[in-house]
Amino acid sequence: MNKKWIWISAVLSAMLLLAACGNDETKPPADNPPVVQDNEETGSAPTQQEKEPVAPGEMKPIDVPAAVGDTIDYHGAVVTLNSVRDSDGDDYLKPQDGHTFKVVDVTVKNNGDEPLVVSSALSFSLTDATDLNYTVAITDDVSMLDGTIAPGEELTGEIPYQVLKDAEDLQLSYGDPMKEGRAIWSLD
Repeated sequence: MNKKWIWISAVLSAMLLLAACGNDETKPPADNPPVVQDNEETGSAPTQQEKEPVAPGEMKPIDVPAAVGDTIDYHGAVVTLNSVRDSDGDDYLKPQDGHTFKVVDVTVKNNGDEPLVVSSALSFSLTDATDLNYTVAITDDVSMLDGTIAPGEELTGEIPYQVLKDAEDLQLSYGDPMKEGRAIWSLD
């Protein structure tokens, strides 16, 4: 009989421990995905499932590629892809044969309440149609986009990537691994 009470006490203790450690709170609703604001106003755009470049004048979910010149509000970081240019490099670094440097000019404004750290190598990525991820090239002919942005301030800079000359469907993306989604721009 004594063994029976020990087992009952152990089971009740385990149940109480599990109940005390359990979390009966419901998760808060997910934030609305960030949206894109275009610079111009014209006709309608493709659906979200088609993932085509953003038509000017429309708000789109974050996973729809925007165009060069468009601004995306990514969780309080307002990011604009100002321009894209090709570069032959500088005196010390030239692209490999069959490659070119694609230099993207980007402005990031911090509309949040906390300082925002922007790293050209960690916050941004450039991919092509084959999902090849290009790395940032180190060259002297650009003003790199790296730094900490205080709330209400902005930072403008460039990011060079060495890409294949025949690369197609290049897409630049910005994101934070601790936040949902990525801001995407089509470079074509």
